[in-house]
Amino acid sequence: MSKRRKWAWTAGILAAAVAAAAVTTAVVSDPLKLPGSHKVEVYAQDDAISGEAPEEPGFLGRTLGMCDADTYYAQDGDRKLCIVLSGPLGEVEASRKDGRVTVEPAEVAKLKAMTGPGTTTLVLMGSGPAALIPVAGLAEGQAVNVRALS
Repeated sequence: MSKRRKWAWTAGILAAAVAAAAVTTAVVSDPLKLPGSHKVEVYAQDDAISGEAPEEPGFLGRTLGMCDADTYYAQDGDRKLCIVLSGPLGEVEASRKDGRVTVEPAEVAKLKAMTGPGTTTLVLMGSGPAALIPVAGLAEGQAVNVRALS
């Protein structure tokens, strides 16, 4: 095999390895993209400064997943949200299937314990906001099943 052909093979294998690493990093950074139950971080939403965005952030903002320097952008159906977080408060097991995020009953008790005075919404975080969980909807012994954010 000629030296030129060896370099071509080496470059091809290296490019494939880099591409595989990039895909793995993208999937692993958001565990809720994988099947099954996974640990995710829980944050409290700061209601005073979170809210709906009039429009989507620009290309750079969307690429970084943010509305501005300390706000995360997410879509809840047709609603465009800028979410400011407080925390992290802890971790729970959650799973995602068919556009819904589910937290099993045993983990709901952990969620309830994480809520502080004035907390109205908890945010499950993967690589970005994955789900909004209203604190008023937490009932011991019952699973939480909410729409996944995109």
